[in-house]
Amino acid sequence: MKKIKLLAISASPRKGNSQYLLEKALECVSELPFPVEVQTYSMRGKKIGPCIGCLKCYENGGQCILKDDFNELREMWIKADGIIYSSPVYVVGIPGQLKCFYDRLHNSFYGYYEVTSMRHMKAIGFITQGACIYGGQELAMQSIILHATLINSVPVAPDGSHIGSGGWTGGRFDVEASKDRAVEQTPDASITIDTARSMVKRVVETAAILKSGVSALSNVLEKDPRYVPFIKRMNEEEA
Repeated sequence: MKKIKLLAISASPRKGNSQYLLEKALECVSELPFPVEVQTYSMRGKKIGPCIGCLKCYENGGQCILKDDFNELREMWIKADGIIYSSPVYVVGIPGQLKCFYDRLHNSFYGYYEVTSMRHMKAIGFITQGACIYGGQELAMQSIILHATLINSVPVAPDGSHIGSGGWTGGRFDVEASKDRAVEQTPDASITIDTARSMVKRVVETAAILKSGVSALSNVLEKDPRYVPFIKRMNEEEA
């Protein structure tokens, strides 16, 4: 059985509610019937500036001229089979640092690979939380869904009733709010954690299916150069 490399990203500039929900979600990994290697990344303290539209990455093998923490996260993203984003809601959307990462990630691939529209085939899940109920959690999820779709990956829902795992802190803005509500076992906090764990399970399952499917069909898919990096990465893992 192929090992699944899961990248868990906390997109908050703080070590608080997004990080807590991500950690609670990842507790289920040991219960899964798949070998999983978890790598975590926090955007707290990291510098990922906005794309300046210079298009130099098209000429430089995908390397951005901005000297910050972007390349570090991009390389982790490329090597992952499944990705979980845990993001706070900022003005009914994702925070700026995550949007900056998306913008530069998508652009850099035009220079990183010889052909465009690579079949990355990552399983991507998302956890969002904000201070207010109905405060933009699903709008933030939709942004991540669009990112997953445009980068030729698979957005994953935790179940048939939720498009992602969304929570709120009961109007609190402090970093302990989600933890306190989980300890209190408020109904909404319990639903958030349950769906977050389900999201992790579904992402790992989907990633396993994608890797096994591409492996089984590699003789056919390798004729399309957009699948070659995926197949090459799997072969390197097995070597």
